[in-house]
Amino acid sequence: MSKGNKLGDFAKSLANGNHGNTPLQEIKKGVVKPIEKTFLLSLKEEKLTVLKQMALDKKTSVRSLINKCIDEMYFK
Repeated sequence: MSKGNKLGDFAKSLANGNHGNTPLQEIKKGVVKPIEKTFLLSLKEEKLTVLKQMALDKKTSVRSLINKCIDEMYFK
């Protein structure tokens, strides 16, 4: 029989959820993710088309583009 190594023990503790997580995080299938709430957002079709094109140009998603703009505008 082999003894468990420290890295193996650490991996097991991560899988069991024995690591610190903040109130803004949740654990799903062993992965720590930030807690997010979804909501419905109504935009004019032209604005959505422009946002989609901007997201494609920046190689990101519309969701992350909107989140980034909100962070820059209101939280900095």
